Amino acid sequence: MGYRPNLVFMFSDRQCFYTMACYGNDWTKTPHLNALAQESFVFENCYVTQPVCAPARSSVMTGLFLHATALLLNEQNPHPDLKTISEMPLTIVDA
Repeated sequence: MGYRPNLVFMFSDRQCFYTMACYGNDWTKTPHLNALAQESFVFENCYVTQPVCAPARSSVMTGLFLHATALLLNEQNPHPDLKTISEMPLTIVDA
């Protein structure tokens, strides 16, 4: 069996980018997040498919555009057959 890297994908709820030191904040105390950011990959730019929060998360977690997830509003539930990235098999592509 080949090398399988460990990947931890984290994103928080209701947290703006400017609340962490890695994005220039020097007044909010987030020592654990700051330490994690210093040893991790930090995105400098991010684009979403939808400004509404739950539909945007559904797109991130499934890798699908909104028309494929059918989640257009915050109050909707996903279809039970909709797979998230945690349920998908890992495919490793050699570079």
